[in-house]
This record gives sequence, structure tokens and C-alpha cells, in this order.
Amino acid sequence: MRVPRLTLVGVAILALSAVAGVVLLPALPSSVAIHFGIGDDPDSFVAAPLGVLLIPVIGIGALLVTRFAGAMGRGTSVPPVFDTILATFLAYVQALVLAYNLDARFDMLVAVLPAVITFGVVAVVLDRAG
Repeated sequence: MRVPRLTLVGVAILALSAVAGVVLLPALPSSVAIHFGIGDDPDSFVAAPLGVLLIPVIGIGALLVTRFAGAMGRGTSVPPVFDTILATFLAYVQALVLAYNLDARFDMLVAVLPAVITFGVVAVVLDRAG
């Protein structure tokens, strides 16, 4: 099976976000926030090494599912550009989580909402184009 170039770009983006997390690991607290509740306060914490790798690993897993499901004829195949868009979105969320855990304080919902809306619009456009 040939892996599309845009899927490889997505993997590279997620790998870079993982490397950034590992580089920042010494500056992070031992337990990092990974989920934020309605009141914008963190409500879920994990050990820092897991926290810096969680989003990139989930993202790479999602890319594998999108490629292998389409290749095996299970489900609808998504265009490879989706892989790059998904990876970019997840890397952005990873950057926000890292920034928050490095004591940058901002409204997480305000920071994530434009990216969620953009991701949703792009997904609908890709679905209708395909």
C-alpha cells in the first residue's frame, strides 16, 4: 500500500508536536492538565510524559485508521488532505495544552473554538466535494 504524501505530512506534523513536548518536558510540572471543563478549569491530569505524547499518539492512530480503513474497503475513504488538516488541528491543541501547563493562562474555549469551527467546515466541504 502506498502512503499518500499528505498523510506523511500529517505524521510529520504530529511527530514534531511530540518532539516539542519532549523538549519542553523538563519545564513542565510532574502532572499536566489534559482536559478542561466548562468553567475553563482543568479537570483531568496525567503524568507529564504521558501528557506530552497523548495527543500525537492518538493523532497518528487516527491517521492509521483513516488510511487502513479506506485501503481495506471498510467505511468511507477520506481524502489524504484530511490527514494533514487533522494533524494540524491536533498539533494546535497540543500547543495550547503545553502552553497552559507552562503557566500561560487564557480561555481554552476561546482558543480552541475557532479551530474546531474551521476543522468542522473543512470536513463538511471535503465530504461534499468527495
